[in-house]
Amino acid sequence: MTDLYLTEPDFEAEITILTEEQRGRRAPPHNYIRWDFGYAEDNPLERERYLDAEIYMIWPNFLDTEGTPMQKGIPLVGTYKARMHILVREMVCYHQKRISVGLKFNCYEGGQIVARGVVTELRAISPNGN
Repeated sequence: MTDLYLTEPDFEAEITILTEEQRGRRAPPHNYIRWDFGYAEDNPLERERYLDAEIYMIWPNFLDTEGTPMQKGIPLVGTYKARMHILVREMVCYHQKRISVGLKFNCYEGGQIVARGVVTELRAISPNGN
């Protein structure tokens, strides 16, 4: 399958999709879902405690076991590797300063955490550009 995104991935992550029992989505998502990204340390759902917390347009592209982007339309349940794309390119420098291997983040949909992730590799935002 051809990659839908036109940019190189900025980083890679491992993402666990929460089930309905875990307070996630009712139905499994499909690849190319447009979730919002939030740093786990900045909880935007608790505005009174985290006044500066934001969510960002950083979208996943889930990979199959061969490392190829998964087809759209296949329900995703469990944990997957994903290539992450920062959509607002003017924010790359900001994220480059914050994102490192091991960083934990949440994926949001309608003000609800629907998945949790951890950065596994820096790609285009690597200081070397690798």
